[in-house]
Amino acid sequence: MNEKCFVAVSGGVDSAVALLLMRNKGFSVEGITMKPFGKELVPNFSESEAEDAKKLCDSLNIPHHLFDLSAEFRKTVVADFINAYASGETPNPCVVCNKYIKFGVLADKARELGASAYATGHYVKVAQCGDRRVITRADDKEKDQSYVLWSLSQEQISNFHAPLGEYSKNEVREIAEQNGFHVAKKGDSQDICFIPDGDYRSFLNRIAGNTDKKGDFVLSDGKILGKHLGQRCYTIGQRKGLGIAYTEPLYVIGRDITQNKIILGRNEDLFTTRFTVRDASFSALDFPTGAINCEARIRYRAPFVKSVLTPIGEGRLLVETESPVRAVTPGQSAVFYDGDTLLGGGIIVADAPNQKQVFD
Repeated sequence: MNEKCFVAVSGGVDSAVALLLMRNKGFSVEGITMKPFGKELVPNFSESEAEDAKKLCDSLNIPHHLFDLSAEFRKTVVADFINAYASGETPNPCVVCNKYIKFGVLADKARELGASAYATGHYVKVAQCGDRRVITRADDKEKDQSYVLWSLSQEQISNFHAPLGEYSKNEVREIAEQNGFHVAKKGDSQDICFIPDGDYRSFLNRIAGNTDKKGDFVLSDGKILGKHLGQRCYTIGQRKGLGIAYTEPLYVIGRDITQNKIILGRNEDLFTTRFTVRDASFSALDFPTGAINCEARIRYRAPFVKSVLTPIGEGRLLVETESPVRAVTPGQSAVFYDGDTLLGGGIIVADAPNQKQVFD
């Protein structure tokens, strides 16, 4: 096989083993790495990831390509992150990055350089189903990353390979050690790469150009219970860190952006069987014209729940779940499956019961 495959190499163990496996499958492989940001976004940014990627490719005598995509990353991923928090949402930047950067700009660069196949170190599997290629869950269900790939189009999946889908993380590390890879024991990457310390509020105050302001904690009847530290400090379902003494445990159940209020309530207030998603898309099937049955997942590690999806126009779906789901969070992704097959997903909007979120 002489088919040219570019493998997205990040400098970690997963992409390193993906590169090796694709070469072992007979592809003519080359490594491609992106620089998503620099010190202007992350003050303690290090070039070590790109250096590790190049070192790996050099050790395997494989060509390596590095592209500075910091401008594109900021215009799409960071801008979406800022806008979501400004609207009171809790975004998932990995979903945006995969669609527009890793499988968008970076994959386009690979094609421009002659690649007919594109591979990454994601823990998913890819299968041919009729005239479509579909993403399915990895064999290692604890590592499965299909949730963050729901927004990919059929075109983006058409030449996609995911060689790690049949392996566990331990097996991947063993392969790396057996082949003498210097990244074999390297730790996993952060959930949000551009906020390595996890302090979203400080990042947004620094980058977004405005300061998050204190406001009122209120019950759903309007009773004021105290002061919150700023909208960016809280998400739906949060209990810890509220600093409120009350007769029973309280949770964040909603937001009022225009009046800068955080709405608190009981745990039972967080459950619903109906919510809406926007910007929905499907890769394993055409966008439904009527109600369809599936399983839905409302967070990365949330349980699957049987659901009915009904299109309601303009890329929106009504999601009705067989059993109540907890803490349906605006800005997060609801992702839909048929068994292990990824169907598609959408962004949760703030219209579920008790999520009294008001937009500017």
